[in-house]
Amino acid sequence: MSLSNTFLIDMNAAADALGDHTATYTATATMAVPSLAIGFAAATAVAQDPAPRTSAETTGLVTPGYIISGHAQELSIDFPYGPTPVSVDISITTMSSHGGGNVLSGYALPDVGDVSLHGLF
Repeated sequence: MSLSNTFLIDMNAAADALGDHTATYTATATMAVPSLAIGFAAATAVAQDPAPRTSAETTGLVTPGYIISGHAQELSIDFPYGPTPVSVDISITTMSSHGGGNVLSGYALPDVGDVSLHGLF
């Protein structure tokens, strides 16, 4: 068996919300086959409260190939005024690797390690 076309892909998503009314959602999906790896992670946190707090973060790790692509988008919106202040955090990470591969090294976006929720709790 040759490991030259073997890939490892790991996607993580975390979301936390603190407030009177909260909602969180996370999702991950991966596909790894010889010479191809694709991963997706999404996290959303929403809170409504006099002092709402939210945090959403996604990360991923994929072993390298000849073509590597990684994209991370984060959006944080706070509406601190009015009778019902709202906070929203959204994070999405996509990664892919195609061709070749080396099971002993990796490429990470945006960092290597577990998901951290910015010290929210």
